[in-house]
Amino acid sequence: MKNRMLVVFVDASHAEDVERILNEYEPLGYSEIGGVLGKGATGRKLGSRAFPGASTCFIAAVTHECESELTERLRGLLRARGSEEGLKLFSLNVDEVI
Repeated sequence: MKNRMLVVFVDASHAEDVERILNEYEPLGYSEIGGVLGKGATGRKLGSRAFPGASTCFIAAVTHECESELTERLRGLLRARGSEEGLKLFSLNVDEVI
């Protein structure tokens, strides 16, 4: 029973780091949205000369146990890479409707 939704934002240049971690959790499925533009705590990423860069967003429905493991792995990544990773993780309660 999956009851958590993890939403991960990472600087597009470091998306492979998060993807590598997510791929270690089988049969975890996730969606990846590349080229995400916007503004966050570290500034704007609009893919322009004035505001270069973009983010990648990963979305995964997981169990509480998997959420705990993934959170720890992503915290470890952030500790190892520091703020340059541009990593944010959000966790939401979800109900599967269909």
